[in-house]
Amino acid sequence: MQRSIAIWILLLVIGMGSSASLARVQEHGAAFLETIKQDDQPLQLMGTGIVRYRVIFIVYAAGLYLPADTVSADVLAANTPRRLEIEYFHDISKSDIILAANTKLSEQLDATTLARLQPKIDRFHALFQSVGKGDRYRMDYTPGTGTQLRFNGEPVGTVEGEDFAAAYYGIWLDAENPLSQSLRRNLLDGVE
Repeated sequence: MQRSIAIWILLLVIGMGSSASLARVQEHGAAFLETIKQDDQPLQLMGTGIVRYRVIFIVYAAGLYLPADTVSADVLAANTPRRLEIEYFHDISKSDIILAANTKLSEQLDATTLARLQPKIDRFHALFQSVGKGDRYRMDYTPGTGTQLRFNGEPVGTVEGEDFAAAYYGIWLDAENPLSQSLRRNLLDGVE
């Protein structure tokens, strides 16, 4: 049952959203600041979107932050800092979150790349926990440091590597096979 829910989330996901225009942007009740600082570097909210399950249930809202001058070709580049925030509207088990991520990564990455990155993916997934309504995950990629995961604002760990960051953020931002093309489009609304 849990496996089928995770797969349906992947297959039937519909992203909708809006771009930033206020100091605090609301996306179905989830608030996202228009600008933030990550390691003293200003990042701008490029867009927000939602993920639906079976068209009826809104699973989560997401917001993507990048440097203001980022162009689409550089979104997943090694030298581009980024933040992805996800606020959940329903209870989702840790195993379903991991299953959904692993399913998408196995679709996006070739077998050699997936095998090379698997230890980092496993370390990152070990940081997750089950979520409930109002819980928020935040992933901050800092060039030269890695991807830090925060749960409800509290740091839970960091995984190094620009290759890992590009692959993991690719779940949502991959140009050819993202989780949802419409969600990707909404998250990148402010990117030229």
